[in-house]
Amino acid sequence: MKLLKPTLLATALLAAAPAALAATQTANMNVSITIENSCTIVANPLNFGTRNTLANDIDAATTVKVTCTGQGPISIAFGTGGGAGATLASRKMSRTGGAELINYALYRDAGRTQVLGDGSASTARIAGTSTGAEQSFDVYGRVFGGQGPKPVGAYTDTVVATVEF
Repeated sequence: MKLLKPTLLATALLAAAPAALAATQTANMNVSITIENSCTIVANPLNFGTRNTLANDIDAATTVKVTCTGQGPISIAFGTGGGAGATLASRKMSRTGGAELINYALYRDAGRTQVLGDGSASTARIAGTSTGAEQSFDVYGRVFGGQGPKPVGAYTDTVVATVEF
């Protein structure tokens, strides 16, 4: 029995020890992630075909495709192109091997009332929200009629399309 009393006493003291250490402290652990969008853009060619006159307007259409990894706002801007004297309202295709020009414009809408550009000088951008999948946006073009006869040959221009995200 003598041995049992000290054992019981030690067990009772150990059982009471956690009660003596019952104070607690807490801390908040912040958890975070930042999702960034990454987008690619492909501008398909705009081809007005083969023509023998520029007496009347010539219309054509194409698409610009944007693929993003996430969901977020996007905006597509279009440059003036490389033709001498080009503006957003009147871009210029240059004849290969010559200095002759053919005037044309790019539009956001099929009615050809919203000139595509960089958002300045009354021009529109293509705006939307990326979905995480490929999206296709229409671009409409018009070669202005009444430009008179032009030397035969291929006329080209390069317009830079830029997606901002």
